[in-house]
Amino acid sequence: MPIATTNDIVNFQPWAMPAEREVGHDPRSAYVENFWLSTLGPSATWIIRRLADHLDAEPDGFTLDLNDLAQSLGLSNAKGADSPFGRALQRCSMFNLIRPTSGGYDVKRRIPDLTTRQLERMHDRLRRNHDEWVQRTWTTDPVQIEHQLVAAGVDRRTAVIAAASAFRPTSSLPHQ
Repeated sequence: MPIATTNDIVNFQPWAMPAEREVGHDPRSAYVENFWLSTLGPSATWIIRRLADHLDAEPDGFTLDLNDLAQSLGLSNAKGADSPFGRALQRCSMFNLIRPTSGGYDVKRRIPDLTTRQLERMHDRLRRNHDEWVQRTWTTDPVQIEHQLVAAGVDRRTAVIAAASAFRPTSSLPHQ
């Protein structure tokens, strides 16, 4: 399905993910603002944040006029997919944060860590900031990991197994 064009009223629904894959960052988080913004772009970042706001209000999904969303972000949607809004919406899809469906779009509720490739393309200072963030937030404590997984909705048995085999988040630092 192509990205929607002008005057489209579109359905958005949460992207169904298994609990163990529903990890990452809220689209309105500091992680997304500090690290995804330079990859995704400001307009696409605002789109994914607005969609998250709508999903908070209507967790089962919602219908939205794309022109209204575009105008609320100060973007034109006059040329549909070729407009600034259409290109930003396409970036959300390109980075797998939304996906077109026959009935509209699925929207991810959690944004993953940046990939190694995305980190390699980042400005050096921003990549160092990311590496510092990883060092500050990464834990190897299985009990803490288990508690975080359970708090995120993972069943206790799966959380125990996952915590016992925890892995390091993506970082551009060499493994030590």
